[in-house]
Amino acid sequence: MNSSNLRPVARSDIQIGQPLPFSVFDRNGLLLLKEGFVVHMQRQLDNLIANGMRKEGVLVGPLGAGHREMPTQREEEHATFEVLDLVKLRLRRLFDNYRVGKRFEDFVARVENLASTVQEACTHDSDSALANLHLDYESAYAVIHHTQAATVCELIGKKLGVPEEARLQLICAALTHDLGLIDIQDRLDAQEQPLSPEQKARIDRHPADGDAILRALGVTNDTWLDAVRHHHERIDGSGYPDCLAGDALRIPTRILAVADMYSAMVRDRPYRKAMVSRAAMRQLMQEQGGRIDERFIKLMIREVGVFPPGAIVKLASGEVAVVWKRQGNTTCPIVQAFVRPDGMPMLTPRRRDTSADGYAIEGMLPFSGYRGSIAIIRSLWDMN
Repeated sequence: MNSSNLRPVARSDIQIGQPLPFSVFDRNGLLLLKEGFVVHMQRQLDNLIANGMRKEGVLVGPLGAGHREMPTQREEEHATFEVLDLVKLRLRRLFDNYRVGKRFEDFVARVENLASTVQEACTHDSDSALANLHLDYESAYAVIHHTQAATVCELIGKKLGVPEEARLQLICAALTHDLGLIDIQDRLDAQEQPLSPEQKARIDRHPADGDAILRALGVTNDTWLDAVRHHHERIDGSGYPDCLAGDALRIPTRILAVADMYSAMVRDRPYRKAMVSRAAMRQLMQEQGGRIDERFIKLMIREVGVFPPGAIVKLASGEVAVVWKRQGNTTCPIVQAFVRPDGMPMLTPRRRDTSADGYAIEGMLPFSGYRGSIAIIRSLWDMN
């Protein structure tokens, strides 16, 4: 979008709980939210204003000529899926600008706006938010890893009853927790040979480096800074950089540690393939229960789901399906079958309730074997 075609948006132009009557851009013309998205939180509206919110064209009437009724559930799912795509795009731009040395006078406002958008997406439809992230094998590791960790932190924090503002700062920490490695992250992602001593040293000090970088960029919030500096600390004292243990580790930091490890385990790395979600959760419980807070591992499993949205599963019917919606019993989600028992793709996915006879989940499958079906799978959430 050409920024010269954009006009400032007044606070009165947007109503909490009503769909946006226009798309919203920042002062540089970068799309923030699409028309029709519903802003539920006052904090997000405040952050949009602080980020120099702009619109294209002129409104007519109090809500504009494009005013719509409240969106349907299906439209909410579409909006959530698209909003997470926008979050990743904006986070990538933020990281790229940092890499090239661009000065940030509004860094804190930008990250807080991204964090509140993650909160909004989870409020709209957490199933779609989780599906977007579990199905994304195209975004750069740094972008998807930070966004996925932020989403898991929001779900755990909300379940615990953590106030919105405190959750916001934890999400900010999740979105920036590896900032100390951003300048070399792409190189690490492509590297298959063992790490050099210099690279190992960088990795060991990246939490402290991230803390220092964030302070230089204007971050002053203790929750944000503490979680970034200590997300690799472990309750048994075996972590780094400060070898903290036990009660010295604050609750937000413990939540980020769990989210960080889970997100890393379910992504492809140069030295190993991604683990399916259930295997990652099992390994966290079996191998990390004494090092990271087991309470939050269990809470993450309940909130994300044993079979999280976006996971690829094999059904007793012989069909292959993608998990679509969680249910009260997280072992029996609603899925959409997209491969027939004979291995041929379905032209139209079919909804299956895995609690019903004949459609129980027999196991999880790596997404890498079904990348050719991504267009069919994403059509379940994409706008038509």
